[in-house]
Amino acid sequence: MRAGRLEGKVALVTGAARGTGAETARLFVEEGARVVVADVLDAEGKATAEALGAAARYVRLDVSREEDWVRATAFVQDAFGALDVLVNNAAVLHVAALEDTTVEAFDRLFRVNQLGVFLGIRAAAAPMKAAGRGSIVNVASVDALAGKNGVAAYASTKWAVRGLTKVAAVELGRYGIRVNAVCPEAGSLDMLRPYFPPGVDPELVLARQQPLLATQKGRANAERVRDVARLVAFLASDEAASCTGADFAVDGGNTAGRIVRGAPGS
Repeated sequence: MRAGRLEGKVALVTGAARGTGAETARLFVEEGARVVVADVLDAEGKATAEALGAAARYVRLDVSREEDWVRATAFVQDAFGALDVLVNNAAVLHVAALEDTTVEAFDRLFRVNQLGVFLGIRAAAAPMKAAGRGSIVNVASVDALAGKNGVAAYASTKWAVRGLTKVAAVELGRYGIRVNAVCPEAGSLDMLRPYFPPGVDPELVLARQQPLLATQKGRANAERVRDVARLVAFLASDEAASCTGADFAVDGGNTAGRIVRGAPGS
């Protein structure tokens, strides 16, 4: 793929203070875009934006608050004159058995992971419609493609993101706005660390969970996160003009199937 594929585009990336969002913002700037880094982690968000130089700004955005979205989209347009790309990346995680998941925990994930995406799409629609173009990329999860124990609240919100993506693609397509979902396996280790015992390195645990694929052997989580950012950048670019309403797995083959030991091909 050619360098500079996002030249001239303006993007808003949520949850961009660290992890996948920060890597996405970094790659967008490398590809020629101007980016607004949005998060509730002010110190980290400002540092990320400052490290990206003149092509980036930081804005505080609680994605669960409608008024924050109004302010953030206005900030993007005031700062850079347009809003071409929205990356709905902000998310929180809760790990617990279904019966141990409280209503409060479920509602917290709904408000950030699901309502936040809905509000983001709705806020970005008006400026994108006025421009006659736009790309919205919603970051879902590998947990939106297959069930797994311990993530009842998280998986529920991420499956919902896929549904929102398809409805938005159908309704907004006539205005030149594309909407897609990315379903990654890799993500921010900061989200996972609270659920590991002290002294246990999430990086090592995740490495052992990867399929035995040649492309995944020995690759650190940061490298796999970079892969996610590359896919988001592609969907944001004009190279993905025919892509809308689709789910794109970037999961190292985790949802492809499983190896049956002892069977032919194992």
